[in-house]
Amino acid sequence: MKINNFINYFLLIFFLPLKLVLSNPGVFEDFERSKSFNKDYLSEFNINNQNENIWKNLFIDKKFNEIKDFLEILPVNNTDEIIQDLIYDILVSKKSLDRDLVGSEEDQLLFKLIVEKLFQTGRLSEIELIYSQTTELENNTFILKKMIEGNLLRNRHSEACKILEKVNQDPIFFGKIMIICNIINGRYDQAKLGLQLLKEQNQPGDIFFIDLAFSLMSDKDITQSEDLKKNLDQIKELNPIIMSSLQFADISPNFDQIEKLTTSGLLFILSNPSVDTDLKIFCSEILVKQGRISVEMLSEAYRLSRFEPKEIQNAEKIYKSLSPIRARPLLYQSIIRDNKPESKFRKIIALIKMSKLDNLLPKISYLLVDLMDYKKFIRNHEDSILISQMFQSKDKYLQARDVLNINYKSPESDYRNLAIDIAEFVKNNSIDYYSLEKQLEKFEEPKAAKSIFLRKLLMILIFNVDLNQNILNKVFEIADETEIKSIDAKNFFLANSLSSKGDYFNSLSLLFRIVGNKDFLQLNIMESFSVLSILKNLGFTEEFRDLSTRILL
Repeated sequence: MKINNFINYFLLIFFLPLKLVLSNPGVFEDFERSKSFNKDYLSEFNINNQNENIWKNLFIDKKFNEIKDFLEILPVNNTDEIIQDLIYDILVSKKSLDRDLVGSEEDQLLFKLIVEKLFQTGRLSEIELIYSQTTELENNTFILKKMIEGNLLRNRHSEACKILEKVNQDPIFFGKIMIICNIINGRYDQAKLGLQLLKEQNQPGDIFFIDLAFSLMSDKDITQSEDLKKNLDQIKELNPIIMSSLQFADISPNFDQIEKLTTSGLLFILSNPSVDTDLKIFCSEILVKQGRISVEMLSEAYRLSRFEPKEIQNAEKIYKSLSPIRARPLLYQSIIRDNKPESKFRKIIALIKMSKLDNLLPKISYLLVDLMDYKKFIRNHEDSILISQMFQSKDKYLQARDVLNINYKSPESDYRNLAIDIAEFVKNNSIDYYSLEKQLEKFEEPKAAKSIFLRKLLMILIFNVDLNQNILNKVFEIADETEIKSIDAKNFFLANSLSSKGDYFNSLSLLFRIVGNKDFLQLNIMESFSVLSILKNLGFTEEFRDLSTRILL
C-alpha cells in the first residue's frame, strides 16, 4: 500500500470513530451551541455518560496535594493496553471533590493537570468535549491552546488557526502558534514580526523553529539544509508546534527525539508522510500494544518498509544482523511472499522469537496463526514451544497442546501444559482437578520447582482456581521449594490490604507506582502478585483475567 493510502486509512480508522463527532470544519462554532453545563468546579466534568460511575468518589476526603500526586504519577507512557484504559477511565469520568479540602484555585490546577494527561494520552477529542460543556472555559487559554495543538497534530491546520482567531492572542503564550498560522494564511509580514520578537527573547531551542519558519516562507528546498539538520539534532524533545513545522518542511525527526513521545505524539508521527518508515514502525508497535491501533494497521506499517528483492529472499539469513524495528518487517514481508512451506515456517519461527523480545507475541499471532499447517514442519522442542505459545495466545488450546506433544521435553513442556490448562480455565471457567493434581506432582522435585515461570503459574493458579485441599497441599510444597515466602512482600501485603477494603485511591496509586512505564511482563513475581491482587479485589474482572493469561504465555 502506498504511503498516502496508508495515511488516509489511518486517519479514517483512528480519528473518525473517537466517540465524538467534533472533526467537522465547523466544530468550533458548534461549541457555542452546546455550552449549557455550568458549575463551579471544572474538575467535576463528566463525559463518559455512565450510569454507574465507580470513579465518582475517588477523590472524596482527599486533599489537593494528594489528588495532584495521584494524577502526576499516572504512567501515561506505559505500553500496556490495560493500564492505558484504566488511565482513560479515570481521566474522563466524573469525580467529585471535597470542597472543604480543595479550593477553587486548586481545582483550576487539577483541571489543567487532567487536561494535560488527556493530551499526553492522545485523547484529543475528549478535550474538545470538555470545552463544549461549560461557558466557564470560554476564555480559558490553557484548554484552548491544547485544542489548537490537538488540531495541529491531526493535520487540521485551518481549524487550529480558526480557534486562535477567537482568543486573546498573547505573544508570550501563543507566539509560535501565531507565527505558524500567519505562515499558513500567507501573512508573512506578521509572521516575520513574530519571529523577530521570538528571536529577541533568546529562549533555548527556538533557533531551529526560527530558521525553519523563515525557510518555510521561501521558495528554497530546505530538506537538505545542513544548518537546519544541525539545529534539529540539538532538540531533545519534540512538541506539537515543532512536529507540525517539521511536517510543513517535509523533514523527519530522528529516533532519539521520538523515543519518549507520549501517545499523542506517536499518533501524529504515524500519520506524518515526512517521517522515516523505521520511525513509523517503532510508533506502530507501541500503539498496537496500547490498543490505540489495530493489528491490521501494524501489518500495513510493516509493508511500508522497503527492502531489496534479494533481502526479502534471504530474510532468514540476514534478519539477525538488523535491529528489531527492521527485522520484523523484513521477516513479515518475506513470509507473506514465500510459497515454500518449509522456508515460510522457519521465518515464522524467527518472527515469533523476535516478537517475544518486545512482548508483541499476542498481537503478531493474529497475523500468523492461520497461515499454514504448523504441525507438519515442527523440527525440534523449541519449535513446539513457540508454536504452542502462538496458539495459546489466540485461545486455541487444543492446537497448543497438540503441537506441544511433538518433541516433548520435561520439565519445560510440563510447564507449558500447566500454563495451557490454567489459561483455558481462566477463559472458560472450567478445569479438570484430577488432571491438575497429576500435573503438579511432576514439580515436586526441587530442581523443577526452582523455575521462575513455575512460580508465576502457581500465582495465577492460586488467584483463579478454587483449589481443593489435595491441590492446596501440593501448591504449598512447591511454594516452599521456590522460597516464595522469603521474598520481601511489603507491597503485596499493602496492595492486598488496601484493595480488600475497596480503597480505590490508594490501591490504584500503588498499582501505578509499581507498574510505572514498565511492561507488565517485566515485573517480578511479587510486583505481578500486587497488581493482580488490586485488580481482582477492586472488581476489574476483565483486566485481571487478561493480565493473568498474558503471564501464562
